[in-house]
Amino acid sequence: MFEAVGCKVDYLELLPTTVQLNKEFAVAEAIDMTKRIHIIGKIKGSGRGKSLMLITHPDADPINPEGWSIPLHEGIIKDGRMYGWAVADDLAGICMMTEAVEALIETGFKPRGDIYLMSASAKRNAWGIAALLKEGFSADAALYVHPAESELGLKEIKTMTSGLLKFRIVIEGIRPPKTEFVHVTFNHLGVNPVDKALYVIDALKRLNEERVRTVEYEPLNRLIGRGTNLLVTYINAGKPDNLTDVPPRCTIGVGLTFPPQEDIDELVKQVEDYIKRVADADPWLKDHPLRIEWIQGTQGVEVPLDHPIVKTISSAIEDVTGKRPFSNPLYSKSDVRTPILIGGIY
Repeated sequence: MFEAVGCKVDYLELLPTTVQLNKEFAVAEAIDMTKRIHIIGKIKGSGRGKSLMLITHPDADPINPEGWSIPLHEGIIKDGRMYGWAVADDLAGICMMTEAVEALIETGFKPRGDIYLMSASAKRNAWGIAALLKEGFSADAALYVHPAESELGLKEIKTMTSGLLKFRIVIEGIRPPKTEFVHVTFNHLGVNPVDKALYVIDALKRLNEERVRTVEYEPLNRLIGRGTNLLVTYINAGKPDNLTDVPPRCTIGVGLTFPPQEDIDELVKQVEDYIKRVADADPWLKDHPLRIEWIQGTQGVEVPLDHPIVKTISSAIEDVTGKRPFSNPLYSKSDVRTPILIGGIY
């Protein structure tokens, strides 16, 4: 596809764990440990022009046919929309950037600056964009070509992304010192980790309330009333078929988003210090420390609205639609972060 529009194409095949990251991490369970192929095409400019990198990802989430009434892989067009698995995430982006370049070439346009077309695996922490940037590919500006997940289409662009932390807290309990069946009668002689988990969850809510008061990000505060947020998404203890015994441990799952001005490394330490203070205030947890398991983290980034690439894209969309797009700040962990964090490309 890239050769057809005049690109010189390079391929890179590697495991995600070999990619050096910046302000980002993920543990093994969050990574698909298979080799991925990442592709980048280059159209050489005539010289003395600014270079542009168009970025997409070809891979999608694991296929799940539940809820679909049409074939997943036939690209069915209905009422002006194409339906199919991963059409909007991000196969459409690959087609859009390739056809855009093809349309320019057909008009006789000859770019002065180099143009890069990148199709790099990104799902399940493939880090293909980072891998290609680490290989030395660079440009004066980068454009992440991806349909709007808000369903707003060209009414919006994405100039920022919140950072994201995902972690678990594991709390140990202790069974009552009795051998009789059914712990309910004497469960108070043990320590129920669910009770301790509720204590920790309440503390996490207080942490979130404090952060909402003190950590502001104007675009998010204006739109949804807060610039950061925390969500307890998961709690697990015991077994569904055993409703009478004290479980040995309880696990809490947590997601936390934070605005671009906060540093991920500093925030990780703040969360750890806070949870330690909470644990130290409880006699059981002080002597039986809970465990924090960091699963994944990404740094937030922001491209200034007055940056030349933002102005250019906004004007181009306005020329087509008649309306200037707004910058949607509701995205977290977007791949728009990678060119900035790895290559310093805005």
